Amino acid sequence: MPVPGEQSQGARLRAPALYVYGIVPADVEVDEHAQGVGEPGTMRVIRHREIAALVSETDRTTPRPADGAAHEDLLDAVAAEVPVFPLPCGTVVPDRAAILDDLLKPRHDEFAHTLRELEGRAEYLVELRYPAQERPREPDVRALVEALTPVSVRLSPGRPTGRRDTARLAVLAETRRAGELESALDTLAEGWAGRIELRLFGPLAPYDFTPSDHQADHKSDHKPSG
Repeated sequence: MPVPGEQSQGARLRAPALYVYGIVPADVEVDEHAQGVGEPGTMRVIRHREIAALVSETDRTTPRPADGAAHEDLLDAVAAEVPVFPLPCGTVVPDRAAILDDLLKPRHDEFAHTLRELEGRAEYLVELRYPAQERPREPDVRALVEALTPVSVRLSPGRPTGRRDTARLAVLAETRRAGELESALDTLAEGWAGRIELRLFGPLAPYDFTPSDHQADHKSDHKPSG
């Protein structure tokens, strides 16, 4: 019989690594039903002072195709409730010590500052889609920017979709003003009926309003708001 503490050859087990989704305020509690990448029920937070890493256990270091959607869906659900700094899909670290020593401790002040700026805010993504592969028109984009500026904190060009007939605008807005954002878009949509299709996605994690070297590689197939 094996001596306790020993492992037979070929049965060497490895402690689960930690998949990291993003950074949240330290007082966040994990919903017991939250599901991301990895086994159900392993979601937790690792706290350091004002901030925490949102993680789940995983026994894989190579992401699966489905992991991107799970990563994005979890972060978007979190962003609807609390500020979140998204990290790239596929971020895996060996253990709790690595999260503290390599992520939370050295970058505490940066993350804490960003989370304070994002309090009560989320990203919304607006698409203008034209018929018959028509290219987006600059006057239409300017009209969209002018209509949304009064109800936005910041605006940014959305990441390309790969479609020639589509333009995107990323909007950082207060979640309590989501209704005003929708009303502004409804007014534009009435004037553009039959010429441009307007689509709204959100609330989303603020992929386009956090430093680019740490943004999640979010996908382009978000579901429309509402």
